[in-house]
Amino acid sequence: MHKKIFAVCLFAILFVLAWSLSPVFAKNPDNNGWADREIPEEEGTYDVPGHPNLKVRVFIHRPGNTRQVKPTPAPPAPVCDLEDPNSTSVASEAGWYIPSGSWTYNLNLNSVPASVGSGNLALMSADAFGRWSSAIDGTVTFAEGPTTTASRAVYDEQNIITWGRAPGGALAVAYIWYYQNTGEVVEVDTIMNKKYSWSWTPYNEGNLCSVVDTYDAQDILTHELGHWVGLDDHYTDDYKENTMYGYGAAAEVKKDTLTTGDINGAVAIY
Repeated sequence: MHKKIFAVCLFAILFVLAWSLSPVFAKNPDNNGWADREIPEEEGTYDVPGHPNLKVRVFIHRPGNTRQVKPTPAPPAPVCDLEDPNSTSVASEAGWYIPSGSWTYNLNLNSVPASVGSGNLALMSADAFGRWSSAIDGTVTFAEGPTTTASRAVYDEQNIITWGRAPGGALAVAYIWYYQNTGEVVEVDTIMNKKYSWSWTPYNEGNLCSVVDTYDAQDILTHELGHWVGLDDHYTDDYKENTMYGYGAAAEVKKDTLTTGDINGAVAIY
């Protein structure tokens, strides 16, 4: 009888341990109750488990063609004399805003591709954030905080910019957590897809250059930060010159700057 009781108890203990350690059910203690596989990786707006007042919006930024430009051992060639047209098409509000004041972001320097350079991420981020802050007359200022090792979208009180794993066909993914009743943002993460070929060429108004068969990191990042401040994607031809156009292109740098329509869209929020 005692052996049967012992066997039943042992089975129960082993079952509980297996359940708690399972990757499907295990909770990430740094993730405020999110199960490891519950962070959505598809375009849409989702409930946040354990936080009934929050929503999380996921944006997938895709290439403008079906051919994926992936890393290659051969050094890509530069291309110059690129255009940076303006657009008056006003970018639409997505439904949230960053509260006024200073907003801290965290960079994962260890994740940066060698073709971009870890030392350049702070430079391009500061420039991109500065353009959005200027567009809204400094209502929100962005400050670089401590570096991070996070490479996944996690609700953990960090606003990260990193290269990491992203859904197939995505250049980058933005995750925005916000209060659904007020629209106030509480956290934002941006993941750049490490499986693509990346480069960075500083924006030079006198002669715009980029690198063939690569995606310019600041070009894509500036678009992603537009989601941070509250703007939606657009896919029609009248928005093709906007920073908030929903597709990215290789050797593109025009999204480094904001069009009149992007600025007016941000001003309407703040």
